[in-house]
Amino acid sequence: MDKMTKSEAVLVIGAGVAGIKTSLELAEAGHKVYLCERKPSIGGALIQMDKWFPDNHCSLCQMLPTLNRDKSDQFCLRRGVNHPNIELLYNTEVTELQGKAGDFKITLDTRSTGVDSQLCIGCGLCAEVCPIEMESQFDEGLGRRKAIDMSNPYATPHLYAIDWEKCTWCGECVKKCPTGAIQLEQKESIRQLQAGAIILSTGFEEFDPRLATQYGYRRYPNVITSIELERILSPGGPSYGELIRPSDSRTPASIAFLQCIGSRDSRRDYCSSACCMFAVKEATLIKQACPQTDVHIFFMDMRAFGKGYHRYYERARDELGVQFTRCRVPVVKEDPRNHDLMLTVASEDDRPVRRQFEMVVLSVGQTPAPEFNELCQVLGVETNRWGFCQTRSLSLVETSREGIYICGSAGGPKDIADTMVEAGAAAGGAAKWLGSPAVRPTDKEPVEKPAEEPAPKTAVFLCGCGDEIASTLDLESVAEHLGKLPGVVQVETVPYLCRSEAFEAVRKGVKEHKGNRLVLGACTHISGQMLDELTAGVGLDPALVRVVNLREEVVWVHRDQLEKALAKAKSMLAMAIEDIRQQDCLPTSPMTVTPNALVIGGGVAGMTAALSIARHEIEVYLVEKSSELGGNLKDVYSTLESGDTRALLRDTIEQVQKSPRIHRHMDSEVVAANGYAGNFTVSIKGKDESINTVEAGAIIVATGGNEHRPTEYLYGQSQQVITQLELEKRLFAGELDSGGLRSVVMIQCVGSREKDRPYCSRVCCSQALQNALKLKELNPGIEVNVLYRDMMSYGFKEAHYTRAREKGVHFIRYELDRKPEVRQDGERLTVEIIESALGGTLRLEPDLLILSAGVIPGDNRTLADILAVALDEDGFFQEAEEKFRPVDFVKDGIYVCGLAHSPRGIEETIAQAQAAARRAVSLLTSKQLAAGRVISETVQRQCRKCEMCISVCPYGARAKDEETDEIVVREALCQGCGACVVACPSGAAKIRGFRDRQVFALIDAAF
Repeated sequence: MDKMTKSEAVLVIGAGVAGIKTSLELAEAGHKVYLCERKPSIGGALIQMDKWFPDNHCSLCQMLPTLNRDKSDQFCLRRGVNHPNIELLYNTEVTELQGKAGDFKITLDTRSTGVDSQLCIGCGLCAEVCPIEMESQFDEGLGRRKAIDMSNPYATPHLYAIDWEKCTWCGECVKKCPTGAIQLEQKESIRQLQAGAIILSTGFEEFDPRLATQYGYRRYPNVITSIELERILSPGGPSYGELIRPSDSRTPASIAFLQCIGSRDSRRDYCSSACCMFAVKEATLIKQACPQTDVHIFFMDMRAFGKGYHRYYERARDELGVQFTRCRVPVVKEDPRNHDLMLTVASEDDRPVRRQFEMVVLSVGQTPAPEFNELCQVLGVETNRWGFCQTRSLSLVETSREGIYICGSAGGPKDIADTMVEAGAAAGGAAKWLGSPAVRPTDKEPVEKPAEEPAPKTAVFLCGCGDEIASTLDLESVAEHLGKLPGVVQVETVPYLCRSEAFEAVRKGVKEHKGNRLVLGACTHISGQMLDELTAGVGLDPALVRVVNLREEVVWVHRDQLEKALAKAKSMLAMAIEDIRQQDCLPTSPMTVTPNALVIGGGVAGMTAALSIARHEIEVYLVEKSSELGGNLKDVYSTLESGDTRALLRDTIEQVQKSPRIHRHMDSEVVAANGYAGNFTVSIKGKDESINTVEAGAIIVATGGNEHRPTEYLYGQSQQVITQLELEKRLFAGELDSGGLRSVVMIQCVGSREKDRPYCSRVCCSQALQNALKLKELNPGIEVNVLYRDMMSYGFKEAHYTRAREKGVHFIRYELDRKPEVRQDGERLTVEIIESALGGTLRLEPDLLILSAGVIPGDNRTLADILAVALDEDGFFQEAEEKFRPVDFVKDGIYVCGLAHSPRGIEETIAQAQAAARRAVSLLTSKQLAAGRVISETVQRQCRKCEMCISVCPYGARAKDEETDEIVVREALCQGCGACVVACPSGAAKIRGFRDRQVFALIDAAF
């Protein structure tokens, strides 16, 4: 299709964490994003959770842009997404799709909420008078809500909606609404729009454990689900974070977690991927809050396969005392006298034992939403046998229909980190079908400091919010007090500051009084895009505008304390006025961007990233230390899902070699790098020792990893002992007479999940399943024994685990402290293993012993030092944040993917490379990088040139200018964290907007 006919807009269906992330990626690139959500609020399942593993904090805000960050709201994403390029479509579903990639015609149906969002001020009076009380879906039935209420209590602005299934049409809410926003006769609306691509990010629903009747869910009050426990543990939940059991609101002395509820069974033979770590996280939080509570997790395999997950699991077990028992509990019974729960479990000698617990938590799996299949039919994309979206071979984000992509749990169960990677990859895939964006956030003119700073003239507007504020606060008294303060030229009161007529009044008033500063006393409605609209045309510097939340922070917390409310309101407003009176205009100094990329590593990750960037007509320098492209992919002949890796290798190398935008540097390595995001200077040393210097705006690290070379189990001493990769090569090269083999033994976790390498290598179990099935295919009579600790067949890999058992592959478990013993007696190889289920030693005599050797990092230290980025405890490159920034470094402009980041399979490596490339492209296609308003600066006359600020800056934003011998700030990189201010011994480092005189004046104004 001709480029000029492509739509520059994209439709994202599903506003959970995957939809938010992919929307932000494309919005930052300047594309118009329609974010469509069938529910009345955004956030998905994630918004119900409080903390995530493996770091036990939130970090949701890490998805916000770090470059050009002031172009969108820098608020908690639990409150909502406010970006000028994102249009949120609540209560909306796709009903028809026509056209093709690049030019889709989409019909949307928006269901009525019964509330006009333009008129609703979020006062909550309607909910107060509503007579219908119902279970709160957000609190999983543990809390209560009204038939008209907010579906997400964190949302900003507070938008109310009617639950039509519960509403009785009594009309009490209509009578009470001060703005006439409630419209019971409101009809659904039909809208048509055009988009170049579509991204499915519809997420998942929890399995309904009422279908598993043996566990007594909803019959026994103290049997709850993992997401219900999440709401109980949340400070914003129904018990305000206090651990209580539902039957008597008492802290339980013992809790049992039952894993794999709704997963890994005959109907759903897939693993939900995140449940094990979800349970470990909740158990960790319980033990930290209530150390005396006995926490027990009953599991089949502990699938801690993600980066940092195995360490997290070990900490819970060894340091916090969480108990783990390998057993699938068949049934739960209740003691009706005290509502305690009785479980029948297997003891160490495999005898049934009854255990009593005060609460049971069901770790429920992920399933597609009931309406997901209908949506896929409308879009014309295929689903798999479990109802998730089917992807193309060797891709995690491409659907069966061109121009439509998926990310997150729409394509299968997964956790947050993998969802974030796929969101970036899907955004990158969609971008190739989109026309050039009309306006990027960085296209706006930067704020310039006036030649002479005018005297402060502050205009103040107070919102009455109907009677919500005015009935509690004496606004006339407030206005009289504020009018006497220095610099105040105008104080006005308006009924509703969030209305368009009020916007015009503000603009008119500011112009008439020649105001150059603005204070608004209102509520949470005044934020983000509304504030931009309010100040549009007035020419005010955003740094000189303050919003004081009179409703939520004053009126609602002091309804019965009128004098206290009045004093507090005057104090808060006076502080805001004095704050901006002392505040100067904060100019921004944009930096130019060098539109070239450097990719280090020529394996599948590096080649994929290079191709993804080059498609945007960006020059790419691809550096490979060997003489051939391909990396580890050269040694992989297939995947568990039967992906044609040989064709992938051949086609990818051919595309790289033919691309006029990709400049290959073979037999080369990076020896020096200087600069910062948008402007790196890199020295590349070639085979002949020559140095080639290139300029790049972004760098991608894709240096790969290596297979561990075992030093145990007679590897290297016996020809009968080989690794999985060596077996795979022999099988596909026809070098192995599989028909002549009688018996094969495979040992898992060789070089992984032990003291020296306490991490899971993620791919080993898949390799073992793949090779075991291949051996059974070639020789059905062969005996294959897999000796394992935990089978990491997460996601749909579980189906292959099931198939292997059905084909007669035997899986025998061993413990770390009782590893198999291998002996060689002539040509006879003997493997002995202590088998706990049998209670004795099992002796095997295989023809071949196959070692599932783990993945180890390359020699990354030198490159990490050159790029000034961090390595993790295991020697892999350390990302900025485990969950929400899995391809970023703390140092902006440098990204990581593939085995350089952590062990992962080919499909996962490709997706991560595409996500890293998307991040790089968004940076490289910016005309300039705009600095934030709140950034660091240096008072040169106080600076001692000690360079302590440079050493502590995590973002590389401070540097020494060799020409002027001054410490300077690269403003576009500074995040305003203040580390330099703390470190500076002479007080030369400052944060704009927080100068000493300004802060002290603000404090004085409070009293």
